[in-house]
Amino acid sequence: MEKDDIIYLALLLVSVVSGEFVRRIRCFQLKQILTSAIGLVIVILVSGSHVANTFLGAAINGLIICYASPKYCHALSFVFSFLHLFCYRFSAMLGMPHPSNHTSAVQMLLTLKMVGLALEVQETAKMKREVAKLNAGDILNDNQTNNEETSDVELSLKFQGVAPSFMDVMHYAFCYIGVLTGPYYKYRTYWDMLHSTESYKSSYLEHALQRAKRLPLYSILFLLGSHYFPLSYARSEEIFERSVLYRIWYMIPLFSTFRMRFYGGFILSEISCMMAGLGAYPSDSKPKPGSGPSVLEPLAQVQSADEKVTYNFEAIHNIEEYATEFYDVRGSLKSWNMTVQYWLAMNVYRRFPIKALRVTITMLVSAFWHGVHSGYYLSMLTVPFILIAEDLAKRKFRSLNPSGFDVVSGLAKVFWFSYMGVAFSLLAMNLTLNYWTSIYFIGHVAIVLVYAISWMSPNFKIKSGE
Repeated sequence: MEKDDIIYLALLLVSVVSGEFVRRIRCFQLKQILTSAIGLVIVILVSGSHVANTFLGAAINGLIICYASPKYCHALSFVFSFLHLFCYRFSAMLGMPHPSNHTSAVQMLLTLKMVGLALEVQETAKMKREVAKLNAGDILNDNQTNNEETSDVELSLKFQGVAPSFMDVMHYAFCYIGVLTGPYYKYRTYWDMLHSTESYKSSYLEHALQRAKRLPLYSILFLLGSHYFPLSYARSEEIFERSVLYRIWYMIPLFSTFRMRFYGGFILSEISCMMAGLGAYPSDSKPKPGSGPSVLEPLAQVQSADEKVTYNFEAIHNIEEYATEFYDVRGSLKSWNMTVQYWLAMNVYRRFPIKALRVTITMLVSAFWHGVHSGYYLSMLTVPFILIAEDLAKRKFRSLNPSGFDVVSGLAKVFWFSYMGVAFSLLAMNLTLNYWTSIYFIGHVAIVLVYAISWMSPNFKIKSGE
């Protein structure tokens, strides 16, 4: 295990243990201060002098969020945050120490939080305007339908609206939960955790233990993979002395080790949330990853009910391992880093005006968010072409044998993800292109073949009863 992995694991364990103490605090101001203090210590430990960059990013975003017009605050925060992230990554050219991988993770997650909070503020302003408009209509028309619509919007405003002060923004930025590893969670989810009247009454240890049950398996597979299939070998000249088939095969255990590392990190991150009570919502409110509750009526009922309520942590659920392993490319993408997928959907995909380019632009933003290395772009900008080929093949062939098609598409997904994983792991363009050249760009060739065969094939329609 490398030094960075040891630091990563140690800080994750600190976050997990801290949650039990944080959860027991009843005073929300004290809880807010403590979560920020722990987060600040973590940021200083991994960032050193670069902590000034984090403060700068959070402070300027705080000014934008609190004082700019809600109509423009999201766009301003988005542009500033990504420009700041870009400048930060080249700060070494200005004479500053080169940022570590962990420092980069802090900046990446700060970007998500600040831009996401700006969107929450913008949406809150929209809800307030809608309530005012509906109330004015009620006065003029005395309309029952307007009353119902007003009630729905007021419910959304009550349980999804936000009104952060500048210091609230700073506390949210430095909250230790997810400051280094994610998952992404909305400001409202953070606010609900601070003001929860249930978290100090009930332990969520059972939820944490249930989530951790596969962690030993992933840890063992990661250690074995790191030992027998190291990334360093893929970077060496020795691998080019092996056969083409070996290099194609080596991609699979290499990317499997990559997945096991992130499975472990994602699960420990989720457990740190659970131990602190972050993301605990009534199951009846049907929380979704990153978003929080999707049905708001049960939240109102909980406040007035005395009976025991069942909670879950879907709001901070970040990885669905089974779907990632066995679904097709599109299904696996939706199941990987789900809270960040939600952020990308809300802040990029749904807001980009040209529908045909939404996937490509979303992948481009995701690549830029991950870093400036060429490997991120070579990997992620391959995804839209895979999805086009996969979708066409599904339309043409799946009806013939759904189970068989799903098995084949699942195996194809493993191959394509492993192929893209080479670029994501090697990072440098020369290393990636050397490797891909040595296997004749087989991943890209497969995309063309799948699309061409699907395009030339007739549409197969299975009649009912056959």
